[in-house]
Amino acid sequence: MSGDRTDLEWRAAGPVQCPAVPSGPTGAGQNLLSRIRARIEREIGELGAAGPGANGQRYIIYKNAFDKIIENTTAYKNILTAIKREYDESISVLLKGQKDSLFLQRKLKSMASEPATLVAYEDRATQLQKKIEIIKKNTAELETHLQLAKDSGNVKEELTKETLLPQKEISHFKLIPGLTLEESTNVEDLCKHLKKLERKLNNLRVNKETKYVPVQIKTDLNREINQKMQQWEELVMTNEQLKRRYMKLKIVADAVAAWGYSDKDVSLTEFIVPSLTKANSLKEVNSVWPEVFNDDDPSNIGEAAYLLEYVERFTKLFEEKQYEAAAIYVATCPRGILHNMEVMEKFKAVTEYEGYISPLLHFFEAIMNSFSAVRHPPNAKMSLEGVKCALMHNRLDLVIRWVVQKRLTCSEALGELIYDYGDNELQSIDTCMALAQIVYNRCGVHKKAVLCMCKLGEISAAMAYIHESRKFSLDDYLFLLNSCQKAELLHSLTHEWNGNPPALSIGLAVLWLISNDMKEVGFHLLKGIYDCGQGALEQAIHNDVASTLEDWQEIADACNAHNYNELANGIFTVLTSQEEGTVIMITTDDDKDGATLTEHVLL
Repeated sequence: MSGDRTDLEWRAAGPVQCPAVPSGPTGAGQNLLSRIRARIEREIGELGAAGPGANGQRYIIYKNAFDKIIENTTAYKNILTAIKREYDESISVLLKGQKDSLFLQRKLKSMASEPATLVAYEDRATQLQKKIEIIKKNTAELETHLQLAKDSGNVKEELTKETLLPQKEISHFKLIPGLTLEESTNVEDLCKHLKKLERKLNNLRVNKETKYVPVQIKTDLNREINQKMQQWEELVMTNEQLKRRYMKLKIVADAVAAWGYSDKDVSLTEFIVPSLTKANSLKEVNSVWPEVFNDDDPSNIGEAAYLLEYVERFTKLFEEKQYEAAAIYVATCPRGILHNMEVMEKFKAVTEYEGYISPLLHFFEAIMNSFSAVRHPPNAKMSLEGVKCALMHNRLDLVIRWVVQKRLTCSEALGELIYDYGDNELQSIDTCMALAQIVYNRCGVHKKAVLCMCKLGEISAAMAYIHESRKFSLDDYLFLLNSCQKAELLHSLTHEWNGNPPALSIGLAVLWLISNDMKEVGFHLLKGIYDCGQGALEQAIHNDVASTLEDWQEIADACNAHNYNELANGIFTVLTSQEEGTVIMITTDDDKDGATLTEHVLL
């Protein structure tokens, strides 16, 4: 085919007879070429594609220009179209080659790194295997110690001299603060406590870097303040001297003006002598300063006009989008006339602003900083909006300062907002629980304050709070059990604490747990009592004056229905040992007809 002929074949074939090419474009063609050339230069300049080397943007520009020329050419349209098609195919092949080359290079790198990755995985597997062996060994030792303790029959049995440590060494061992003896010997609880301490340490380090400055800065500031105070005192003295001088000159000037309007019967010197005497005798300016600088004294301006001017100034700053300056202006306004929800809504409505801090956050920072630590905090609704805005911007440090310095009006809604933020931001949960506890204490929501203590693991402090306040009802205790399902809390509520009677009846607590799909928690509590011996279970049932025999019979039926047969039999044994006869109804799972086995106990 002619399309496959080589360059030598084309030369041998002789010159191709082509129509004569015109010497130059006509007037219309010249205009077209000028427009195309100007468009090429303009687009290259706008795209920044000028310069040597391959450039995809320049290729697209010239391709479009070539298409335009082909559209406006009649004589050479076919040959130009064929040339363009060949160039496009060549360029497509080159681009495909580049993509294939890049893909192969990346694949080669990944294949080269596979051996190193395999070696790293094998090393990591070896390390983990060693750790597993160590953990298994420690677990076996702990299980052995636990088994020995169970076999002894009494954990508090007197230790032999061989197992006792020297008295000097024992005195150095102390319980870990915040952990019970059982938690201090549990590896999982110790790991959790370690993570909690590490979070606190990291928070302290961050606070040290972001919230504290060297003591030298405070010393420098005090020195600068003292210098400014000295300068202020000097200026005050100078100001008093100038006022006194002004008053003297005014007395003399008034005397000269009066002599000018008089008949001038006496000379000027004789006329002003009394005024000079009066001016020389002038010592204190304050008592004779009734009309000097009255226009500059804000206290003499009409109050309504003064406040109106303040509002107009704020409006101007706000319309000029100087939101930070407007917020400071609101904070320093007299009598707090701009400290209201309407102004807050104006800042809240601003959605377009410069910088990273929203105008609303500027507003709350200025408002909170303007209030005294113990007087005139914003109302509950504005306090809630302020904390919500700060938490939205992850500024927990602002909330900490506002709560600690008592710059908020505490409410239950505010405590819930901080509490929910701690549940969502786990790295700040301890801080949020402590802040929520402070808020709940101040607004008198005692049960939620105790809940925050329980979330922090401070069960002992929570129990002390409960027994000292004496304001908890049965619903409050059930709220705590529903919100914080910790075995230690349940045990503390249903047992004596520091000589005080149990806060919650064991029978009522177990019945409530059974009715709220928390059966296993209640069974675990009873199982712990039962494991201490039948006498402990009998004493617990006898001391539970708030629960009736029918309640304990219902508990025993639930134990029997959930395969806690031994525990159910223990409860039935206690119930049948009462002084008077009773009828105990035991529902069995094997009774297909739904019948009940009625056991008559007659004592």
